[in-house]
Amino acid sequence: MKTLSCLMLAMLSFPATANAHFLWLLASPQDGKVYVYFGEAAEPDDPDLLSRVEKAQVWSVDYRGEPAPLSLKKGEESLEAALSDRAKQSPVILNHTYGLFSRGGKASLLNYYAKAYPFALPGTWREISDAKRLPLEITPSRDGDSTVLHVTWHGEASSGCEIVAVGPGIEDKLTGATDEAGNYQCRLPMSGTYSIRARLIENKAGKHNGEAYSAIRHYSTLTLQNVPSDLKSAKHSLPELPKGITSFGGAIVGDSFYAYGGNYGSSHTYHNKGQSNDLWTLNLLKPTKWKRLANGPRLQGLAMVAHGGKLYRVGGFTAMNEEDADQDLRSQTSVARFDPESHNWEGLPPLPEPRSSHDAAVLGDMLYVAGGWNMPGTGKDNVWHKTAWALDLSAERLKWKAVATPPFQRRALSLGAWNGKLYCIGGMQIQGGPTTRVDVYDPASNCWLEAPSLMGSSMDGFGSSAFACAGSLYVSTISGSLQRLSNDGNSWQLAGQLDHPRFFHRMAPWKNALLVSVGGGNMSVGKVTEVDVITVAK
Repeated sequence: MKTLSCLMLAMLSFPATANAHFLWLLASPQDGKVYVYFGEAAEPDDPDLLSRVEKAQVWSVDYRGEPAPLSLKKGEESLEAALSDRAKQSPVILNHTYGLFSRGGKASLLNYYAKAYPFALPGTWREISDAKRLPLEITPSRDGDSTVLHVTWHGEASSGCEIVAVGPGIEDKLTGATDEAGNYQCRLPMSGTYSIRARLIENKAGKHNGEAYSAIRHYSTLTLQNVPSDLKSAKHSLPELPKGITSFGGAIVGDSFYAYGGNYGSSHTYHNKGQSNDLWTLNLLKPTKWKRLANGPRLQGLAMVAHGGKLYRVGGFTAMNEEDADQDLRSQTSVARFDPESHNWEGLPPLPEPRSSHDAAVLGDMLYVAGGWNMPGTGKDNVWHKTAWALDLSAERLKWKAVATPPFQRRALSLGAWNGKLYCIGGMQIQGGPTTRVDVYDPASNCWLEAPSLMGSSMDGFGSSAFACAGSLYVSTISGSLQRLSNDGNSWQLAGQLDHPRFFHRMAPWKNALLVSVGGGNMSVGKVTEVDVITVAK
């Protein structure tokens, strides 16, 4: 059995310097680069020392866990590598064998590892689990106001490790030790960059370039961008959904949440009995249980919005096939209005073309529909829509009108109305996979503009939900992040972290002070039946 000790290095002496030096990564999506520093923290140090670590290997790791090598070059204060658009959204890792150094007459082989995330989104702080490139790994997570640092060696929890962190709000440095599960819980008190490091000594003799050593010292660092949440989960007693559903329509009218349609069955396997035709409702003031109000067509991939005390259901697709038959999925043109007082559906003018996997939003009295595609059924090619439509709900005679042609073809996107404009957020592209891109429609000029992209990996734009509340536009994403558009519309900010990360869910505002998140799926646990409530009003 190998004898391992896991201690944090407070000071490491090299022949040319009396200071401790470690390798650090800093991912900067804004600059389109990753920086490699050699010093006591993730910041520039003595640039003359960079020549000692020029052979370090760096990779970006996509959401599938696939590493892509990055080419380093020497800059004025760091080594640096350019990031592709996709790599800008991915964590980066480093591996470097420094060589031998001596202490107390004994030689040790020194190995460095490093990791950095591009965003301050706790839901994207995933474990890389690459024992070849990153055998000693520190992975952070959030637990309320605290940060949990999990240390692993070749994928196994490493207990008894002393943790050292430096950063804003920490006087000198923070130190502690991991428990039996390899965890250390601490509080990173401010926004900013934190430099966290760990050491593991392997009592294993060998030779490096013909020279003998008696031990191997492994050092791993983590550069963490931290933003404390300014939002809190509201205490509530809302019951769980009676059934897990995804890709449904959801909205709040008055003090009741309504959910229509969606998929009760497994992902990517669709049949008519697995699709919902139920309209569920929950009285948020007296939340005893969800009630089934009315039925309608079996639909999923639909949109539903509230306006003037009514619900508006738009499009979606119907599985025409039985459970064991080949899938026959057909997008629909149907549009209907539901009156919560009479419990009746009223048919409205249909969409100009069949549409599903789209979204809708209301701006003033105008109902807008954008994104999605037309699935025409078995044996026919799906058609990605290039159009967007508007319906004036205040008109005596309702009629769909085309708006300016969108500069995108995307489905599984979300729409949000804010500050007089329509935000079309993320989605799946016809080419290139999921994206965090945001496009904005301005009804006053009937033109489209590009807005700042969401934070996070490309998957954070897939199956999100967006709504304005308390004067700001919010988006909840697959990683569980709740992002808020800045008041000037120039950037997205982390507003908070949902207790239950989900996608293909619905988030709706209540009393212009709370956001209620219902349904959807989670990549780890499947369908989410719990309800999240977030307080956003100051």
